[in-house]
Amino acid sequence: MGLTHYAILNALNKKINFTIIEPNKVVSRLLKSNIDCEVFKNDSGIEGSFDLALITSPPFVHQELLEKSINRGDERVFVEKPFGGYRHVNSEFSHQNIYVGYVLRFNPCIKWIKNNINPHDIIKISCNYLSNTIQSKPSGWRNGPYSGVLNEMGSHIIDLIFYLINLEQYEIIDSKVTSLITDIDDIVEFQIQSKNTTINFHFDWVNKKMRKPVFNFEFELKDGVKVIFDQQNIYFKKGDHLERHISSSDLSEKVPYYLRGVEFTSQMEDLIGEVKILTSVDEALRVNRLMNKILVK
Repeated sequence: MGLTHYAILNALNKKINFTIIEPNKVVSRLLKSNIDCEVFKNDSGIEGSFDLALITSPPFVHQELLEKSINRGDERVFVEKPFGGYRHVNSEFSHQNIYVGYVLRFNPCIKWIKNNINPHDIIKISCNYLSNTIQSKPSGWRNGPYSGVLNEMGSHIIDLIFYLINLEQYEIIDSKVTSLITDIDDIVEFQIQSKNTTINFHFDWVNKKMRKPVFNFEFELKDGVKVIFDQQNIYFKKGDHLERHISSSDLSEKVPYYLRGVEFTSQMEDLIGEVKILTSVDEALRVNRLMNKILVK
């Protein structure tokens, strides 16, 4: 992800000077021979602060690197999701310029839903994230508490729920966690109840029917209309009648650099711009607290 963000930022602003900290010797050599930047093994030789710092390490070192970044005086910090994993539920920092990389907020269909569906009209939600990502037991940290389907995939959807419907108070009605291949969570299902809305979640990254990761939502509105949407399409249905269809091509956006989807460019544009959409550290911790309630018994 760090290289993805580097490539996009380098295309967005040629005046940015990059410094990369990479402890792996092989990766460092590749970076030095292919990228116009300074590469350090660690931060001991770094003097001064940065206008922008990106933390794209595994989640278990997020907090340590964030502390160094804040103490160094970096002005704006971007941390890849999930921020510290489900165990990280509080932050000691009052630093306002920390942002977390929940990139699905920048999907054109998601932005349309945010701007056009009134959360108060929603009475029921179902949401899924499915993939065949895990086919054999992984090694290292990806088979431990900082990984799992809830951390790595479900956190995206939970962030979108908080973002799209302004979820505040809620109660967990039911939950089920299943391990089939890894030693952690491979399938997670739960239901929560807020003041006006029931929300059902289903996350599965060992689903052999999936060719690639997909997410989808269904919003049931007070007037009986169901709004069904994913990365590519938005459908409005009443009973069996299709009332309206919006495709991602209808919402297409021009971006100055395309890599891994327009969402990633839009995210980096927001990061170096006015920061209107990016997840704040407080919002990311809300996601972690909900995940914690599901996984910690």
